[in-house]
Amino acid sequence: MKKILHNFFLILIGIVLIGKISNWFLNYSDVTNQILNAGMFTLIGIAYLVGGFVWDKKLVNIIFLTCGIYLIVMNFIGDFGLKSIIGIVCILTPMLIARFSPDETDEKELAEK
Repeated sequence: MKKILHNFFLILIGIVLIGKISNWFLNYSDVTNQILNAGMFTLIGIAYLVGGFVWDKKLVNIIFLTCGIYLIVMNFIGDFGLKSIIGIVCILTPMLIARFSPDETDEKELAEK
């Protein structure tokens, strides 16, 4: 079941990516662009929500979950001044945490040697 959901998620990401790239050439309407953007941010938010349960540290879990929830909810709230800035921070913060956090398996292997 997990593999089926993963494949379904990858297909949805592919559809959104194809839609965003084809928009460069076909110039979709504003409504279609809003749907593609909402789908993109929702999928990123879902990925962060799922990723939030992988980490062992509570603070990292909270950051991933909070950013995922915000990226999903921001599609359904009205515009305000800090909406885009908070969205950018919520996209970048989990990526930076994942990039610069040490791999736990490497630490365990080094400790065993």
